[in-house]
Amino acid sequence: MSKSPPCAACGRALIQPSRGRRRRYCSRSCQARAYRARRDRRVPAARPRPARLTAVGIARTAVELTDREGIDRLTMRRLASELGVATAALYRHFPDRQALLTAMTELVLAESPPPAEPLDWRAALAHEAEQEWRLYQRHPWLLPVLARSRPPVGPALFDILERSFTALDELGLSRDDALAVYLACSGLVQGLALLWSADRGGRSVGTEPQADLAMAPAEMVDLIVARPVLRKLFASGPPDPELDFDQLVRQGVGLLLDGVAMRRPKKTE
Repeated sequence: MSKSPPCAACGRALIQPSRGRRRRYCSRSCQARAYRARRDRRVPAARPRPARLTAVGIARTAVELTDREGIDRLTMRRLASELGVATAALYRHFPDRQALLTAMTELVLAESPPPAEPLDWRAALAHEAEQEWRLYQRHPWLLPVLARSRPPVGPALFDILERSFTALDELGLSRDDALAVYLACSGLVQGLALLWSADRGGRSVGTEPQADLAMAPAEMVDLIVARPVLRKLFASGPPDPELDFDQLVRQGVGLLLDGVAMRRPKKTE
């Protein structure tokens, strides 16, 4: 028999047989101890379990994801990956993407606070228009969700409607006239928000970015000169391409409410 390197487990000297398989361990107990050590090294570290899912938590993560990547990227699979859970886990809270969008809409509409103090009808409507505009700036994906004849409804949307129609009720308008004023005011804000979003590339609201179609200033001047009213209005030069949308919203809503004030029913003595 010949001597060889020590036992791989305990370090004791090994005596190898002259024939046959060479030994690595001095005993079966050392061999078993080495096997357990190798087995333990192969076991992966336990992954931290994701936090308990709730409908509000899922909707909040979906809002953050959609704010960042746009509404076209919002899928149940993408959201599940963001949360670190299986896609099936989301369907226990939301049956489909539309139900998820409804919850997201309710969550962000709740960010729109009522006025800090009582306002007259005009100031109240201007406040609601300003809040709606700010929501579209913070969450551009909200625009295509709300800008349709049947948007997802919930308590937060009805709170906003109640405040707006309470202001309109001061004017003594009929139901149809009050509805027309509300939709005209909200539609004005939505239209300007669409222009603003398209100016920024359009991805957040799910539209394709447009190619730059702006013409050279000299070409625009040539076109204006041939048209007398445009020449009168823009004699000093073409309009600034960098529009101040905050000012446009305030000015547009103000002009609309001027018209509402003029149409206000006269009180009989």
